[in-house]
Amino acid sequence: MCVVSMIMDHYQEKWTPLVPAVQPWPFVITPVNTQTPITDAEIVEFRKLLDRAREYDKRNNEPDCELDAKVQALKQLAKVLGVELGL
Repeated sequence: MCVVSMIMDHYQEKWTPLVPAVQPWPFVITPVNTQTPITDAEIVEFRKLLDRAREYDKRNNEPDCELDAKVQALKQLAKVLGVELGL
């Protein structure tokens, strides 16, 4: 199994609920999402796990096994949340 793919799935599932729900005007009066944004510590943790997963996959003959769709989905999620993941 591609470990990089598993790490990407985990963080996409973890961070997707942080995206604010969009409601049409005039119903948006207060922010819908009250959760805290992604912290710098979470981004560091993500990068560290992703680097370790890439090393593992390389050692187990699965280099560059992540799907481009998953990379793009995480990039889009990061853009919406206003963070840089460095993918």
